[in-house]
Amino acid sequence: MDRRRFVVNLVSNLLSALSGVGISFFLTPYIVEHLGKEAYGFFPLSNNFIMYAGIITTALNSMSSRYITISLEKKEIKEVNTYFNSILFGNFFISIGFILVSALFCYFISSILDIPTNLFYDVRLLFIFIFISLIINVSSAVFSVTAFAFNRFDKLAYINIISNTIKLGAIILLFYFFTPKIYFLGLVTAAISIYTLIANYRLTKKLFPEIVIDWSFFSKSTLSLVVGSGIWNSIMALSNVINTQLDLLIANHFFGASGMGFLSLTKFIPNAIYILLGIIVPVFLPEMLKAYARNDMEKLKKTLDLSFKAIFLVVLVPLAVFFVYGEEFFHLWLPTQDAKALHILSILTLIPFIVHGTVETVYHVFVITNKLKMASAWGIFISVLNFILVITLCLKSSLGVYAIPVAALISGVFSHLTFTPFYASYCLQESRWYFFIKIIKGLAGFMLLLLVAYGWKRLDFFVIDSWITFITNSFIIGFILLALSLFIKFDRADLYKGYKRIQKKVTL
Repeated sequence: MDRRRFVVNLVSNLLSALSGVGISFFLTPYIVEHLGKEAYGFFPLSNNFIMYAGIITTALNSMSSRYITISLEKKEIKEVNTYFNSILFGNFFISIGFILVSALFCYFISSILDIPTNLFYDVRLLFIFIFISLIINVSSAVFSVTAFAFNRFDKLAYINIISNTIKLGAIILLFYFFTPKIYFLGLVTAAISIYTLIANYRLTKKLFPEIVIDWSFFSKSTLSLVVGSGIWNSIMALSNVINTQLDLLIANHFFGASGMGFLSLTKFIPNAIYILLGIIVPVFLPEMLKAYARNDMEKLKKTLDLSFKAIFLVVLVPLAVFFVYGEEFFHLWLPTQDAKALHILSILTLIPFIVHGTVETVYHVFVITNKLKMASAWGIFISVLNFILVITLCLKSSLGVYAIPVAALISGVFSHLTFTPFYASYCLQESRWYFFIKIIKGLAGFMLLLLVAYGWKRLDFFVIDSWITFITNSFIIGFILLALSLFIKFDRADLYKGYKRIQKKVTL
């Protein structure tokens, strides 16, 4: 892997992720204070409906990057245009269907969701704008594939950073000059989708001028090939939605807008983690796809190992700090809410991620090797198991809203410790314990970080009563955990080489 390109992609993508997380961090308490947690809860719920729509679009778009990247690697320009246009026009057809479904949903929204009377019209407008954004994004999804294929994630990150900056500024202006309304968030989201469409189109033409948008390149057989491969990803997306994106809808049904609003407040940290993963993981995929296209399995496995280490450093280290200091975080962030309950709910939500997050990129092994049938079937089984568990616990237990993350924890951990590592090993023709051992090592490393963080907390160097003391304390313990992780995950020889490179750059 080109080290310079890797570092540029990773740093720019991290900045992009931080800009997105920063918006949520500053806006959430402001919205909760001005509109209440009930109103706020409908915004993440509306975004979940985009995930529901993704079940359909995944069949087409999930495999587009694979076929286009491999065709570019082989320098087959006509084939690239065929894939590009077939996917583009296929997305147009899907968008027409979404327009009809969205219109029906917004018309009958009062029969589908529990909405307080005073919020009804605002929530309906919120969903209208979110669905407009969805239709724009689906129609233009293929325009981001070119940057992926050329390994220019820094360009996509640049667009995302500008989008997030505009989004934050627009929301602040709307809330400042007008009476705050929840649908302002949807309005800004739709406007940002238009900007992203234009920016991604211009980027595509700049990176690959040979791309031509022309109906003559549309091919039903190519579209069928991509959809045929991606249909299993759609099934996996369905299982993911049932496992992770139905929680707010279920909370709305069983515990009303108030219970849904409270649960939605715990989504900040998990969503921030998934944003980070969405930034980090794709950085490795082009190299993995190219290695597989050249049948270079050793390089594929080395890239996988590097991705595991990157995820541990960038994601699991901050999570170790959050597991120990989460209650203090919520107390400062949302002082009017129950910080302890929010912390517990967040941890219950994150435990399954801790298990599979150590080898997050392993899921892309199924895509790269195009062995998705078994993975999809297992995903459906786990999602059905999770759905049965959550409904049973909501009906029969006294857990209340805690029932939702508890059910996901049980089904998620079971899946991540059984099928996922063993089938991924089979796909790469490795020992059945190849990825399972890596998960166990990752969990052991995370437990060590937790012990160190708890030990630091017991020393009581800081009285955390302000953001200054919280950030200072988190920075210090985070740095300690990062240094420890470097020695756990990397050979001393590699660390020394890295140190010498940095020293040389500083000297220059």
